[in-house]
Amino acid sequence: MKRTRCNNEGFSLVELIIVIAIMAILAGAIAPALIRYIDKARASRATEEARTIVTAVETALATKAGEDADFQIGATFVTSDGTSVQCGLITNWILSKTQSGDEFTDQDPEYANYLISKEILANLQSEDSNNYMFFNFTGSGNNPIGMSCGEFASRYEDCPGVIIAYGSNGKVIMLEYYNYGCLIHYENNEYEFMDDQNSFISSSRLQ
Repeated sequence: MKRTRCNNEGFSLVELIIVIAIMAILAGAIAPALIRYIDKARASRATEEARTIVTAVETALATKAGEDADFQIGATFVTSDGTSVQCGLITNWILSKTQSGDEFTDQDPEYANYLISKEILANLQSEDSNNYMFFNFTGSGNNPIGMSCGEFASRYEDCPGVIIAYGSNGKVIMLEYYNYGCLIHYENNEYEFMDDQNSFISSSRLQ
């Protein structure tokens, strides 16, 4: 019987080094583009969710959710041109309380916003409710106003941050929405990705 000799000598060290170097070059070229794509996808998703919330809020206001209690137009928002506008204010706090099943009576100061929040959450039910896990919020009524996005993310994991200022005309004056590491600012019917901001910028414009 004749023996067949296998001539498979494998890769040399030089060949392996060359292959690793080529892979490193390709990874270095592809990684920045991939990171930009991921960031863009996150910003796009956060923007779409912000749009959905604005629609849900304005629909809730249009159904006169607060008809049994006057809207709480007790805050002041300073617009980008310096004009002061009276507004109502909804943040994570009232949304989380409502989503967690807490109930308010007409004797509670937040009763009107509670009614609005119920409508908002009902309107969001048609969307992926997993994206709006406000019930994970355990902070006070003042948060996330005045808090940095990084601090918010570290305190309330998997909980989006939201600040909504609405007018007596039933329209959203300003909304800030933080999710997926992105802060989306809505004002004057425009959505802006605040890629260079690390705080809820409305904190200095709400009184």
